[in-house]
Amino acid sequence: MSERTNESAAAPLPDAANHEWLRKHAKRRLHALRRANPDAKLADAQLEIARHYGFSSWRALKAHIDSLTVEGQLFDAARTGDAPRLAALLDAHPDELEARAKPYGFTLLHLGAQHFDVVDLLLRRGLDVNSREKGDNTYAMHWSAAAGRLDIVRRLADAGGDVVGHGDDHELEVIGWATCWDGTDDAEHRAVADFLVSRGARHHIFSAIATRCADEVRRIVAEQPAALNRRMSRNENNQLPLHFAVRMNRPEMVSLLIELGADPLGVDGSGFPVAMYSTNPDIDRPAMEAIRSMTESELRSAARGHRPPNVRLLDLLAALALSDYDLADQLWRDAGSDEADHAFAGALQVMTKRGDTQAVRWLLDRGVDPNARWAHWDADVTALHLAALADHPEVARLLLERGADPSIRDSTHDSDALGWAEFFGRTDMVALLKKS
Repeated sequence: MSERTNESAAAPLPDAANHEWLRKHAKRRLHALRRANPDAKLADAQLEIARHYGFSSWRALKAHIDSLTVEGQLFDAARTGDAPRLAALLDAHPDELEARAKPYGFTLLHLGAQHFDVVDLLLRRGLDVNSREKGDNTYAMHWSAAAGRLDIVRRLADAGGDVVGHGDDHELEVIGWATCWDGTDDAEHRAVADFLVSRGARHHIFSAIATRCADEVRRIVAEQPAALNRRMSRNENNQLPLHFAVRMNRPEMVSLLIELGADPLGVDGSGFPVAMYSTNPDIDRPAMEAIRSMTESELRSAARGHRPPNVRLLDLLAALALSDYDLADQLWRDAGSDEADHAFAGALQVMTKRGDTQAVRWLLDRGVDPNARWAHWDADVTALHLAALADHPEVARLLLERGADPSIRDSTHDSDALGWAEFFGRTDMVALLKKS
């Protein structure tokens, strides 16, 4: 389907239009633009060319040109689930069965992985069920499992598909793709996981956490105690199982992991503890209780030795998360009124992200700057940015009342809190920030 915005007034594309023609055309146009504006970017030239030919974007123009080629038509038919059209194209061009889409080398089987008739057609035509693409190094089965399509996973397995799928870049295997993404906590995805196990796959620590399989978690840890310290791939910032359980909102798994010996002080690849992954006050309570116990032990030791206690941000976060304000007051006093804000930098952002209005008010009452920026993964942000991220309008309202500046931009995306709220689709936050 064409995405031309004004097809009648658009310049006609040349008969030889292809990707190479597009590349050269954009290069020539950029050279011309820079004669008038040395700061012109390639994206400027690309957009101008797209609009010249009646398309709203460079992506739309490229997609249209793709559709003019046989491969482009094959990819479109597979992606949209048009099995009759795909069959007719393959009848006319049987040598294109193993075509791969750039840049990641997706096969027709990958592109059609959510459409049973397409998958069935391609398998009957002889396409290798265990072909891998070059992006995440996955089979089509990974994709069907992620979509919760038991019927297609079964068809792929019956055709000889590898139900384990070891070696994908996320290091999750097929069972992990069925269970470890947002939106996979439903009966359809659990059915896929059960089927994979019935065909010989085994749960790993992350898929067992995701599916709330306590017995499997216990078995895995009993057989391999180091599983508690297994890290996810760099794509997931090397999260530990405890981080993952909190991120996936599995409180019962958090309790179980702490019971089995998971380290509540463990950090991810960016050095962040589990407290950073919670977007509500209670999800990681067992971990916070374990940290508070360590804090109390350190305070007793310091008192016996007549020395200053060795406490850090996480000690204060645990006290606040548990609403233990007597302990929080003691930690703040011990840090010194002039140094506490610096010593516990980031506390306001973390408690905002967790939606803990009481803790945020406690920090503001002690003079914490509502406009301070703090490194949250790849960007320095204010508390308002994280209120938008985690969708906590009540916390945002409090921050605004206490002087938070909604115009401050983050250091990476150059966006204010309203931009974050709009990007993440936080309707109430958008309305609140537009009034501020």
